[in-house]
Amino acid sequence: MVTIHDISRITGYSVSTVSKAMNNYSDVNEETRRIILSTAEKLGYIPNMNAKSLATKKSWTIGVVFEERTGSGITHHFFGKVLNEFKKHIEMNGYDLLFLSKSLGNNPKFSYYEHCIQKGVDGVILLCTNINEEHIKRLLESSIPSVSIDSNTDLTNCVHTNNYKCVYEAVEYLIKKGHRKIAHIAGALKTFIGAERLRGYKDALHDYGIPFRDDYVLKGNEYSYNQGYLRGMDIAKMTDKPTAVVCASDDLAIGLMHAFDEVGIKVPDDISVIGFDNNELARFTRPSLTTINQNKEKIATEAAKILLAKIQNPKRKLVKKVIEGQLIERESVKSLN
Repeated sequence: MVTIHDISRITGYSVSTVSKAMNNYSDVNEETRRIILSTAEKLGYIPNMNAKSLATKKSWTIGVVFEERTGSGITHHFFGKVLNEFKKHIEMNGYDLLFLSKSLGNNPKFSYYEHCIQKGVDGVILLCTNINEEHIKRLLESSIPSVSIDSNTDLTNCVHTNNYKCVYEAVEYLIKKGHRKIAHIAGALKTFIGAERLRGYKDALHDYGIPFRDDYVLKGNEYSYNQGYLRGMDIAKMTDKPTAVVCASDDLAIGLMHAFDEVGIKVPDDISVIGFDNNELARFTRPSLTTINQNKEKIATEAAKILLAKIQNPKRKLVKKVIEGQLIERESVKSLN
């Protein structure tokens, strides 16, 4: 087995310098680091993580807190993509991921925080969580570095899409195409993203002088295909139907379109539809779905950078990073002008 002593002997650098280069110390110049890492790769060096943990007093693991609230689980396109990209970035920096459980065995007091302490994780990423719940707040109020996706709090670092602006611009886009009767299938309004998307919808109507109608806001709650289908059937029963619908997720939009197809409502001839996420199915629907793209790669990369910086410098100020989205025009919107 290749050791750092072998790398030291071949490169001519001391064992201490080799170890520092391997552990990304800042007092090793880039050329030295390049030579050492290149030699290690050629020799097939595999670091001993136990020894590395003892030397650095770090576990080299990042905990993942994921609470199911969308009805889709970790297979949801957005969360799955973000976590995969996040994983790539932290692996390049020598870290592994560890999924954390809220309770182990039959001990209800064994929370995420206790799990983090037991496993000795160096930091935590939180996805799809309600940050106001006590067991989450306890973790965020601890000294463990963390970053949260799709939330807004002063307790930790946050990275999220500009949900408000995205939906505002989607409604604005419809208005400029002549639509005045615009409905919204909202997500879970107790969540930050659900509330922000509804706020963007309401403000766009207000700014363009279009009266808000309670009956044009339908609850999607789980952001799921099934919820979209049910809300589509609700719209089909309306006497005064909207000419366009902005959905809080693509799954909602796709379910809505299937319901419309069953009852003979044509998209976009009768009702235009806009989704949110730009998941892999959006371009394959018939008609293809106009939607809002979330830059999942950038969200994940920024979250990883912010968390790693916080681990390196625990006194670093908390960061809130807002990532812009983009309206993707396809075939599900009709101009009424």
